Amino acid sequence: MVVQIVSSTRDTLPPGTVVRCSTKDVSPEGLRIQLDQQVPEGFALELWVEISNHPSKFYLAGEVKWCQELEAGKRYLVGVSLSKGKTEDLELWQSLLDRNENDQLDDVREA
Repeated sequence: MVVQIVSSTRDTLPPGTVVRCSTKDVSPEGLRIQLDQQVPEGFALELWVEISNHPSKFYLAGEVKWCQELEAGKRYLVGVSLSKGKTEDLELWQSLLDRNENDQLDDVREA
């Protein structure tokens, strides 16, 4: 998955910064991702998400709701709430996850 920082009220990472991450959990309303950089609450993100059994990538937008340090200054677990109306792919994403709610989508890939 690739995360692009779009905007923020803080100066920690400048807009346009691209950060690679791994997906830890997904739902129709959000994602839990692991990063090598701290991302403060309130950051607006754009995300590309690829699932192995789906023919295309999903372009999603969201906001960081929380950030938990896993390893002192090296790894962070981040909760992202997906934003409605920001991208056309959100409805497709939610539909796919709703259809697969009893199946695990554990093959979410980095894009």
